[in-house]
Amino acid sequence: MADDMEDPSSSPFQRLKAKAREKVSKIGDDVSREFKEELRDNKKHVKNAEDVASDLVDPETLDRLKEIILEKPEIEQGCECKLWFHIIKKTITYIIMKFIDIGTDFGAAYQHFKRGDLKYGFLTLFFVYLPGFVLSVGFTYWGLTAERKGDPPQRKEITCQRISKYIGVLFLFPFLYPILQIVLGFLLVALLLRRRDQVALKFMGHDLKQFKSLEGFLESGPQFALQSYILMIGQKKDTNLDFNNITEDDAERLAILSFSVLCSFMSLVKTAYQVNVPDPDPRRQDKQHKENAPCFKFTLFLFKFTCVLFRILSLSFFFVYLRQWTMLLIFTAFVSNVIILFCVGASITIIIILGAISIFVPNGYLLYNFAGTIHVDLTRRESKILFLTSTFVVNFIWFAGIVGVIVLAETSRLPDEHIIADQSTQYKFVMGMDISLMVVGILSSILALVHWFTAIAPLFEDPEDAISLQIQSTPMFQH
Repeated sequence: MADDMEDPSSSPFQRLKAKAREKVSKIGDDVSREFKEELRDNKKHVKNAEDVASDLVDPETLDRLKEIILEKPEIEQGCECKLWFHIIKKTITYIIMKFIDIGTDFGAAYQHFKRGDLKYGFLTLFFVYLPGFVLSVGFTYWGLTAERKGDPPQRKEITCQRISKYIGVLFLFPFLYPILQIVLGFLLVALLLRRRDQVALKFMGHDLKQFKSLEGFLESGPQFALQSYILMIGQKKDTNLDFNNITEDDAERLAILSFSVLCSFMSLVKTAYQVNVPDPDPRRQDKQHKENAPCFKFTLFLFKFTCVLFRILSLSFFFVYLRQWTMLLIFTAFVSNVIILFCVGASITIIIILGAISIFVPNGYLLYNFAGTIHVDLTRRESKILFLTSTFVVNFIWFAGIVGVIVLAETSRLPDEHIIADQSTQYKFVMGMDISLMVVGILSSILALVHWFTAIAPLFEDPEDAISLQIQSTPMFQH
């Protein structure tokens, strides 16, 4: 490296590249050294954290993570372009976009507090807290009750000390959850820079997406529903905005809320697309073969986009016109997901987590484990039951809500609080929304069938069996 820098015959680009490489290597060494010093200086706190972490995460997973952080392999040659692509991509998606997402949420909360809308402000902040709380409830239950030590596996003894630690996890973790996502994103990018290989990406990539998925669903989903609800009713301090004479402050508020809605929708679709991919762990009951489904990502995107659009936009629509009855629809959807997950043999922790996030879009049907921690591993039959039933049952519940709004419109019993003042125009808007949502819902249901039969079902087929069936179906073989 030094020879490249000192060689006068090398091009300016090569010298600049060598300097940059040396700088990156130095930064990586400094980060590694500081990390080791922090571990050494805070042994007691690290030990307490490890005790809780060892309850929540497979010890082999933790040991492997430590190895990846501390070891320094030889730099691989010939993969720099692809490596830098992953570094830039993960920096944008895991760090920059997360900062933007959090910033828009706090910006929306500030706008509500600024205008005295305390209810909307506190709800906005609560939805930032909600994903971490749901995750901490699931992890607390699993950490205290999981049978993993000994042969046969047994539960660790529940002591006052363990309970006190988990109480801290239960209430403090939700505040740390957004920060922890950014920290893990920084860690992944730092490891890619330092190691100059893709070991960290292969080890952390899929599990980190699962860990971040709760934020993508339980924070972005409610945020989308809340901010779009406020936009649809045009409310400001319990009164409607005058769109014929809009002020600069009102325009600023509408712009921030609209941007927050857009970010939430993009986060929902991105999360649903990223976490519901094949998880071909060799320890699975029914093996998955990604090569059998070349169009998997295409059909996945079409289904997730339409399903998220249908369910989340319908929720906002229901909150405007069905009001408190919307909570009954959400509760019914959650209970139906819980029953489905229970029927396929999922653990209590997985039932809590997947039951909640599957309100927005079906989840978990391809997982071997959740975030590298909680065992899932469904068979082909169980995956089919979870995917199709969760799709059609929740969609049917949403269709019932749409029918309810139609009944209110036809009987002239729509709520008075909405953005359109003219009754005739309001009726046309409601009926147009009802028809549009019904079409998108039917389309998402059809695309669910397409995704299952063209992409998911082939995953569970053995490639050799598929080839033999293809040979047998050829005209020459039949002849």
